[in-house]
Amino acid sequence: MNFDKSTAMRSAERCLAQGNISSAIGEYKKVIENDPKDFGTMNILGDMYTKNSQIKAAVTCFTSVAEHYNKQGFAQKAIAIYNKISKLQPDSVEVSAKLAELYKAKGSAKDARSHYKIVAENYQSNGRKIEALAIWKEIALLDPQNTEVYLTLAESYKRENQWEEAVDAFAEAGLRLANRGDHDGAVASFSKALELKEDDQKALSGLVKSKTEQGRAVEAAEKLNEILVRFPHSREIRALLIDCHIGSNDYINAEKSVIKLVEIEPASYPKFLELAQIYLTNGELGSCTRVLSMSSEHMLAGGQADEFHGLLNEILSRDPEHLDALRLLSRYCSWQRDEEAFRKSLVRLAGVAKDVNSLDDERYALLQLTMITPHDIISRDRLKEINELHGFDQSDVEESLFDKRFLKNCSSNTLQFGELAIVPAVFTNGTESERGLEFTEPKSIDFAAVGEIVEEEDSELLLGPADEQRLQKEIDTIKFYIESGYEELAEKAVNELRGEFGNLSELKALAALLTTVSTTPAELDSGILPPKKQKLNGARQFDLDDFRSELGLEDVALIDDSAYDTHYQTAVAYQEMGLLEDAIKEFQEAISLVAPNDGTRRFFSCANLLGHCFMQKGMPSLALTWFQRTLETADLNDDEKQGLWYELAGAYEADGDTENAGRYFEQVYAENVNFRDVSERVKSNSVNH
Repeated sequence: MNFDKSTAMRSAERCLAQGNISSAIGEYKKVIENDPKDFGTMNILGDMYTKNSQIKAAVTCFTSVAEHYNKQGFAQKAIAIYNKISKLQPDSVEVSAKLAELYKAKGSAKDARSHYKIVAENYQSNGRKIEALAIWKEIALLDPQNTEVYLTLAESYKRENQWEEAVDAFAEAGLRLANRGDHDGAVASFSKALELKEDDQKALSGLVKSKTEQGRAVEAAEKLNEILVRFPHSREIRALLIDCHIGSNDYINAEKSVIKLVEIEPASYPKFLELAQIYLTNGELGSCTRVLSMSSEHMLAGGQADEFHGLLNEILSRDPEHLDALRLLSRYCSWQRDEEAFRKSLVRLAGVAKDVNSLDDERYALLQLTMITPHDIISRDRLKEINELHGFDQSDVEESLFDKRFLKNCSSNTLQFGELAIVPAVFTNGTESERGLEFTEPKSIDFAAVGEIVEEEDSELLLGPADEQRLQKEIDTIKFYIESGYEELAEKAVNELRGEFGNLSELKALAALLTTVSTTPAELDSGILPPKKQKLNGARQFDLDDFRSELGLEDVALIDDSAYDTHYQTAVAYQEMGLLEDAIKEFQEAISLVAPNDGTRRFFSCANLLGHCFMQKGMPSLALTWFQRTLETADLNDDEKQGLWYELAGAYEADGDTENAGRYFEQVYAENVNFRDVSERVKSNSVNH
């Protein structure tokens, strides 16, 4: 027999009209039994139980209705039902907690605080101090103006030995005090946080800002320097130290700190731009160009060529004959491969260099001009005149001209083309250096001298346009080989080109250049490649070797397989140049020749660097493939595994898969809590979830 809901509801209403609540309850129960999702009738049933003093049954009905409304997002209806329960059970902590959350979600901070207070006091009276503190923290968050509650909360956490929570509460109290202009109170609160955890970033950042507002940035810098003694590799603390120096107008130490920061984290080079803008604003054009020199490669390779060019134009608009800026302008035009702009910049550089008697700069500009405009008789005659006047010969092109410019503490700030590493400045106390700073640059090879027109040449083949284009591309590749320190690869490529095109003048020049930079017989016998760049005055350089060392990668053992060696070394060179597509192709060719269990680290190195190439290209899903394949390598040590797990976590994070990212970060954390910044990553991941 089918149940007739309408009949049951009319019957219940008749019973109510007659004052027979028990019979009405029976009819409403029948409706609920046949339709458990009729929450409107269930609410009425709860009211009937309340009238009939059946409190427990009423609470059961109301709880089901309230939970349903809450799940459906009807906060106001859920609040109304929970308030009914609260009247029936005024001491219920669970109901107060539910009401607090609902009022908070609705935006009724006052009502939420009152219910949270009931919960907190209940926890505290029952000895549940940690839970009570968590609720007091919620109350504090609901009142941004109430700083005192955070200070009380911080002291309570401290008494309970909840150090992390105490640090966070002191830091939050400091921020609130700072926001209302009480920097004395803020400094005191931040200092209490730092007594418990001296490298807490939130507290340190707040302390620096408040002390800077008080005009005490120097004190903040001293504090940071003390902490850096114990945390020398902290990028965050060094960044704060830079802000301190800038805040106190101590740009000398700010520049020193930026250089040290970039040594640790090359991606921090935008701090150089901040300094460059400050120097420019202050009219210190020499300092501005020095800073631009140190960051030029990163700016150009990082897609900020327009900003770089804009700063140079601003310098030259103020001082059209600024020699250092003109050098950088030539650098920029060469990078852009704009031949006409490059030619014009060289003409300007040559003219200004001549006016100020900067012989090396004039010779450099004239030499470049004779290369790109062979029929420029004026430049050629002037260069010949200089050479005859000062007794220079052809060998001076490589040795004298560029060694003098870059290796003998001259004022030049120009970084050579193709270098992708920041070289730290060398600070001296000499009076010749502007503001006590001198930027000594690394030795580099002048590839513009390669292919110089030689008056007496052997007969050469006449090449078609396609062959000329291919030859030029091969020559460019060889130049990069030489600059990167791969003389053997360069020599092999030169010999192959000679066999195909004959003994062209360009190939002769390359061969001569190879002779000047070739390794010693001892190095060749040992099979050790020479370093890519010389280290000058103890300055540390950053290149791919540093990066690989940081990742825990071992040097690839020298092997007999010349095909593998050629592909691998070429890939490394391409990666350093930022030619990621070419690097990936060569790494894939190299890895196809090896296996994970061949007893060497070749597969490990190739697969790992392929992963990094794809990450640099913004393709984390493909990077994941190679990082996972790297784990196939036999006999991985703990450091290598932790490094790979960390890279996998970073790739998953970049791919939007926070669950797997968290899993791998936790895996590293479980074995080595001091591995890079894994502690912060795990903490951040848990907060976000």
